[in-house]
Amino acid sequence: MSEKYAFIFDMDGVIADNMSYHAQSWIELFRDKGHHVSLDDFCLYAAGRKAEEVVRHYLNRSLTMDEINCLAEQKDVLYRYMYRPHLKPLNGLLKFIEKSTALGISMGIGTGSSPGNIAFVLSGLNLKDCFSSVVGAAQVKKGKPDPEIFLTVASQLNVSPENCMVFEDSQFGIQAATTANMKVVGLTTSHSKMEIETFGNLTDIVKDFTELDPQRLISTF
Repeated sequence: MSEKYAFIFDMDGVIADNMSYHAQSWIELFRDKGHHVSLDDFCLYAAGRKAEEVVRHYLNRSLTMDEINCLAEQKDVLYRYMYRPHLKPLNGLLKFIEKSTALGISMGIGTGSSPGNIAFVLSGLNLKDCFSSVVGAAQVKKGKPDPEIFLTVASQLNVSPENCMVFEDSQFGIQAATTANMKVVGLTTSHSKMEIETFGNLTDIVKDFTELDPQRLISTF
């Protein structure tokens, strides 16, 4: 390839089909604090957002960062306990990464997850060495739908945003990638195809990576 291209992956709901475990752990934490949140409400508001924004929205906007970090860590411990027996890559991901590597496509991750959860997934799936850039919530000031996460990954990969393709499952992630002037592929792990179609102009919508070929995606640029 004469042009340099990059694939940027969200992590939760894209690298692994784990969003239901994140949602349930948050909901259990909120219930312990006397605040009842439905799964539908949580998925509509919180998917892809930083923990600070989630806690302030559902519990208390005046909490200190130390209090927020403590609550977020409680939730993360519960999430990892619940999901650990089920940890596996999304179908077709490993083969897709292998083919993309062979084509010389740069790859990175842009996620709203914490450092502990990033290490849990990438180390647990032996994927750390597959990505030249991994940017999480701790490395940016603004979470999705702000494009900062994806633009930071693109900068670290030294690839212009218009030559980047993002793989996302959430409304706010798709909005962030679109605002960053990147192409987007939507995955139906967290929302239906009909819902995802309303989130923005996407290159493709698929259930997992078995439906995707990196060479065909690059040809869409």
